Amino acid sequence: MPHGTKVLIVEDSRVQARIMSEHIRGVTPYETLVTATLAETAQVMEQSRDDIFVAVLDLNLPDDTGGEIVALANRYAVPAVVMTSSFDEEVRKKLLEQNVVDYFLKSMAEVTNMENLIERLHKNLSVTVLVADDSKLARHQMATLLGNQNYQVMEAADGAAALDILRDTPDVRLLITDYHMPRMDGFELITEIRKTRPKDRLAIIGVSAEGGEQTARFIKNGANDFLTKPIGMEEFYCRVNQQMDMLDIIQDYKALCEKKDS
Repeated sequence: MPHGTKVLIVEDSRVQARIMSEHIRGVTPYETLVTATLAETAQVMEQSRDDIFVAVLDLNLPDDTGGEIVALANRYAVPAVVMTSSFDEEVRKKLLEQNVVDYFLKSMAEVTNMENLIERLHKNLSVTVLVADDSKLARHQMATLLGNQNYQVMEAADGAAALDILRDTPDVRLLITDYHMPRMDGFELITEIRKTRPKDRLAIIGVSAEGGEQTARFIKNGANDFLTKPIGMEEFYCRVNQQMDMLDIIQDYKALCEKKDS
């Protein structure tokens, strides 16, 4: 996956585009590219795809009355964040079906949340996540959602395979594991992992079609969080990114302590 450093802003209002561009460049280390039409955006994505790690999209463009801009971003595998002037349940459902990363109202109150997401998406380019599930369909679903957020994804079909990968790949920062798996189930896998890799080095999210007792068992065995199948896209994104934010906070705190002690 390309490790770009630029944010593409697609907005037909020059004033709005300038405000967003200046604000992003002012509070983040990223440069911006600005387009105002579907045709111009297609050209920029073709020419500069490797430079772009996220696109902030306006749904109402002069040459796009059907929301083709999101489909264009999907074709180029550019994570899409949508800024919309209105929002209702129908809009939400449509955006989620199009695999957008997130959506925000066009307001200054929402800009900070959008910028925090942009920074997370760039950090994710260097974060490796391991998905362990004996269901190929479930693995593919989670891997696709993680890819939409710029994570680098590895997969394992059971707990024993996941443990082998973790031993060979020390830079994995998040494990998402099912409970019911052959050879080694999710509880056994987590118990084994926690012998050498504590929660502040590797975050673990357990997943299962069963809630209730399973949630407590996952947490007691060493998981950081839990998700119930079928997995909702928004909840998945929130919980995964929250775990990564927590690891970043812990790492920053440890670095600060080491600096003070040196």
